[in-house]
Amino acid sequence: MKEKVTLKKTIAVVKLSLFVIWFWPLSLNTSKRKVLCMKLYQYVCILLTIAVLASMTYAFVKNLDDLDLLIKSSLGLFPTSHVIGNILCHLAIYQRLQCVTLKMENFCALIKPYEETIVQREYIDKYSTFYGFCISLFYMSLFGLFVGPIVLDEPLPAPADFPFDASHQPLRAITYMHQIVVGLFIAAHLCVNAFMALLLWLASARFKLLTEELRTITNIYDLAKCIKKHQQLLEYAEEVALTVRPFALVTVFFSTVSLIIFGLIFITGVSFSLKIQCVFLATSALLEVFMYAWPAEHLIHISTNIAQAVFEMDWYEKSEYFRKNLQMVILRSQKPILVVLPCGLPSLSLRYYASYLSTIFSYFTTMRIMFEDSGI
Repeated sequence: MKEKVTLKKTIAVVKLSLFVIWFWPLSLNTSKRKVLCMKLYQYVCILLTIAVLASMTYAFVKNLDDLDLLIKSSLGLFPTSHVIGNILCHLAIYQRLQCVTLKMENFCALIKPYEETIVQREYIDKYSTFYGFCISLFYMSLFGLFVGPIVLDEPLPAPADFPFDASHQPLRAITYMHQIVVGLFIAAHLCVNAFMALLLWLASARFKLLTEELRTITNIYDLAKCIKKHQQLLEYAEEVALTVRPFALVTVFFSTVSLIIFGLIFITGVSFSLKIQCVFLATSALLEVFMYAWPAEHLIHISTNIAQAVFEMDWYEKSEYFRKNLQMVILRSQKPILVVLPCGLPSLSLRYYASYLSTIFSYFTTMRIMFEDSGI
């Protein structure tokens, strides 16, 4: 019998997927020494990633006259840059990320049985399969990186070059392990998208629970509790949106640049195997953006559904004071919670994702026409 995926198991899986990069925030009572070790580890990850990035950049510059080698060298530049961007965001907003994560964990620890049933039915059962697939896909790609040199008879998993001879042992083995470790970093940092999505989905789940609670209140005292809970939830959701923003921006930026490069590679005269690889990487990039757009869209609707739930109450049978309080809730709920990208970009939603796809395909079509006109 298939084991059921629960809320606690979902959090455990996401947490485990980030283990190698020590990304999940520590508790508030953690010793300063452990916090310092975590930050030092992040800096070490940056240095290791920069070393691989430098070797691939060197190979890129050295192979400008060889199209296939040039493309192979460029494929790993953006995922490694993505790792550095995520780590810098993590260090910059660590306290805010720690705060919202601990509140999420407290909510999951104190959740009531009937609330857990609603969360299970409305969220875990519907969305866990997709994000589990994405996490598996990211780490399966890493497995392909492991076996690549064996199958393709190549010296290293990623195309890289050095100003010294790295073809002899033990330098070759050290370089190989170095690239595998950075490959683990890349897979784990792609799973950060699932972590951010988890924060958004559980913020939406709390709005859903509040909606169900509002439909059952019968007196002003219960309403006062719900209003207080609503205000706290709005503050928390805004904090989650602000926390997700920089990571979403990094993902959108590197995914966009990667997709444009992949499209450029696809329409040039490269080998069929490279084209298949570009299709696979482009699919992964599109999935990354969708992992943010889907929960952000849901949060927009569920945060405004509070007003509908209040309106459906028997407010016409209540006192004037009761109705005025309901009116306050309705007015506040008309402003949705948006995950607005920095730098003047629009908010994340499925409409934005559709526009994003349209723009990418427009770039791809334009580049194809330009190449056809130039006879390349």
